Amino acid sequence: MNIDQILYFSTVVEEGTISGAAKRLHMSQPPVSMQIKNLENELGVKLFERGARQIRLTEAGKTLYSYAQKMIEIKNTAEEEMHDLSRGRKGNLKIGVISSGSCPEFFSGIKSFKKTHKDIHFKITDGNTYQLIDALKKNSIDLAVIRTPFLTTGLEMISLRRDPMTIIGLPSLMKKYPNRPIHLHELGKESLILYRRWEKIIQTVAQEEKYKGNYFCVNDDARTSLQWAEAGLGIAIAPASSLSIAPKLAHRELAEKELYSEIMLVRREHDFSSEIADLFFQEFK
Repeated sequence: MNIDQILYFSTVVEEGTISGAAKRLHMSQPPVSMQIKNLENELGVKLFERGARQIRLTEAGKTLYSYAQKMIEIKNTAEEEMHDLSRGRKGNLKIGVISSGSCPEFFSGIKSFKKTHKDIHFKITDGNTYQLIDALKKNSIDLAVIRTPFLTTGLEMISLRRDPMTIIGLPSLMKKYPNRPIHLHELGKESLILYRRWEKIIQTVAQEEKYKGNYFCVNDDARTSLQWAEAGLGIAIAPASSLSIAPKLAHRELAEKELYSEIMLVRREHDFSSEIADLFFQEFK
């Protein structure tokens, strides 16, 4: 099995037909068909079910395709790194960052690193915590700045910032709350807007206080919570650092000390990483 066979196989999967793959690869159809046949013979499995108009992946084909994506990503990354080195650059650092992860501690570390590594170029991938962990596993990025809670298995971590949870809303709505830490039970029947990852944690603490919150909206992105709060639909519960993406909103810190989130710099544990990625990680240590 070689990388050309993997490229032909992946193209057939993505195009859905041999002819479509051949057209995309600027080849005639017979060589592509031959490469797929050779690959199946070499692996001893059937990769496709041939239909009248389109082909479908077998279970073996689905498994190989998941590996093929990673192999192609590694190939492209290696070529890109070599290209940069040939132009005199010392390399690229690929970092995944959540929307609320660009905290002062992160930028401070970058500034310090930049002083001694002037030829390094940063390539940033935006996404949520789970998307970036997946990108790490696929070797699409070198490191990630993500937020707890998440499954820590297989990750090496450095805490950049411990963030208290806050209630966030329009100034006109928030003015009724004293300028001090607020307990959950003080929110009464207020319409609450939660990011789903913190839903169970918040509800557990609320139950301990015998508080039955009015969980008006539960969503999958902290930015959505803030957008709904900015529209005057209720009060969002989110980490303090997320305020940087909603400067017009007012906030109060929550009094419950167990309600907090940490921004973490993470990388794969016991896995290959470039020298420059390792130096960057050590900078934050």
